Amino acid sequence: MDRTILPNQLRELTMDAALRDMEHPDPRVRSVAADALGSAPPERVEEACAVLRNALDDGRPDVRYSAALSLGELKDREAVDRLIRMVEDRDIMPRQAAAISLGKIGDKAGVEPLIQALEKGSPDVRFQATSSLVELDGVRAVAPLMAALQDRDVEVRGSAAAGLGDLEAHEAADAIALLLGDNHESVAVEAAYALGQLRDPRGLSALVKLTTHRDFGYMVCELLGRMGDRAAVPALERARKKLFLHPLTRVRAAASLIRLGETEPRAHLLRACRSWREDVRGLALELCGEVGGAWALDALMAGLRGKSTDAAVRGLGQLGDASALPVLRQGLNKARDLGDDDLASDIETAIARLEKVK
Repeated sequence: MDRTILPNQLRELTMDAALRDMEHPDPRVRSVAADALGSAPPERVEEACAVLRNALDDGRPDVRYSAALSLGELKDREAVDRLIRMVEDRDIMPRQAAAISLGKIGDKAGVEPLIQALEKGSPDVRFQATSSLVELDGVRAVAPLMAALQDRDVEVRGSAAAGLGDLEAHEAADAIALLLGDNHESVAVEAAYALGQLRDPRGLSALVKLTTHRDFGYMVCELLGRMGDRAAVPALERARKKLFLHPLTRVRAAASLIRLGETEPRAHLLRACRSWREDVRGLALELCGEVGGAWALDALMAGLRGKSTDAAVRGLGQLGDASALPVLRQGLNKARDLGDDDLASDIETAIARLEKVK
């Protein structure tokens, strides 16, 4: 009987099955197997990488694509030279995967080839090269990213602006500001967000219009709080009070308002700590730790007894109130007894933070 695991089946590939299926005649099966090898356990990473490096020569682009991405996930430095050559692969998907994986592996040998790709490569590679350069070498990335702000491709311009914002490249502020008038909304938004990361007020007028945007609202509300400009308060209030806006965005807006000195949104954040939605409840508890004071302690302590214990623990660690130490120590013992290693680790981190402020 043919026991090959096909792409549309639900069960995960085991390591042995993946290695076996790398020899399968069906390229769809080989592609799925290459993808699965990217999650190889530590003791079998070397074995997986050897097979994946061979797959970079596969005749099918989807197999080469999956193999390249998996080598990036496994951070295989032996594959760097092959991936550098693959940046000029005849097919789009392998080119993209090679550029992505060079950034993930982190070998500086990839910097110069990616700079050249950003200057002369196809649009798909130029787009991926921007983010990989940020990961590889932030200092050397600035000049080529600034040049890419003038790129004819929309995605490349936006990605370049985003990368310069992530690098906090203040020398690029004037060039980024020119993109606020870009004909493509996505580029203008990336430029505004990058200026916000640089704490440049030129991005503020564009950002305050985006607090209720379906796609950008959440990250914009967070950034406006960190910028520290109270001119953003009215826009953040609109987002917080907009009934049909995503609840996570409304919670984020409330936290940013508190960060900017408003007190009324505290009630919003405290209510959210009791939300029936796990994602809302968890975010609210963590934000209580970030922006809260004594007023947030009871909600966080109650959270320890609820269904979002991990978020409450992280919030207490951030809040910095040492009165929570006895309860956290009890919780640590319980987590250890239950064998909950992730929760125990969160509690240990919180305890270590609180002991520093005692």
